[in-house]
Amino acid sequence: MAKRLLPHLLLGFSAFLVLLPFAYQVSLSLTPPEALFGSPWPFHHPLTLENYRVVLEKLPVGRYTLNTFLFALGSALGQILLGLLAAYALVFRPPPWTGLFLGLFVLSMLVPFVVTYLPSYLLVARLGLLNTLPGLILPMLTAGYAAFLLRQHFLGFPREILEAAVVDGAGTRDLLFRILVPANLPTLLALFITLFIGAWNQFVWPLLVANRPDMYVLTVAVQRFAGGEGANAWGPLMAASVLATLPTLVLFLAFHRTILQTLMEGGVRG
Repeated sequence: MAKRLLPHLLLGFSAFLVLLPFAYQVSLSLTPPEALFGSPWPFHHPLTLENYRVVLEKLPVGRYTLNTFLFALGSALGQILLGLLAAYALVFRPPPWTGLFLGLFVLSMLVPFVVTYLPSYLLVARLGLLNTLPGLILPMLTAGYAAFLLRQHFLGFPREILEAAVVDGAGTRDLLFRILVPANLPTLLALFITLFIGAWNQFVWPLLVANRPDMYVLTVAVQRFAGGEGANAWGPLMAASVLATLPTLVLFLAFHRTILQTLMEGGVRG
């Protein structure tokens, strides 16, 4: 009994440590300014939505949310499309030196995106794409994570199904988008959510490329607010942070089982 209970206790304690900062953030965002430093315990005070009203009045949250959504959506969909094409080629149409190409994909996953900031910024600037959505999105598409994960899942797909489809006259487009994509839809959904959340939480890259106020994403907008009008307004600052975090948190909680199952399957195949 004790052996079964101990893992649950450890997991519960770990979850508590992870969620505590966010709970404290939400608590501060609902705290009246005069009671902000009255108690160290979260939710141990009267609750108010005044801080959210201040944020919505001072920041064009709708515009920043739209910018963030378009950036994250374009980045996630672009990586999935390129990953589908690359994974299909690596598994079902292996070119010469397939091992070399696969090694390059893995190597790209080991190189932090921050290392490529300077060359990517210079390239985007020379193309005249600063302060544009294409300038934000295109360098994000170079990541090899989607191609690697999809390759792992395609390796387990029965080749007999594709061979039968070829006999019936299916072409490459049909094999990919009418057979492989529907068969791997949960994987694609989990991958999309993972990439979407990763792009949504990007800060340094959007700060470099989209530094015009009308092109701010939420993370940059919160940072600018913290350094400006919200410098000493801890309640509104926490409210702005909650508004920036909440969409992806809800998205992850809604699909977390699919995400974890997909990542575990992709890690053990191949």
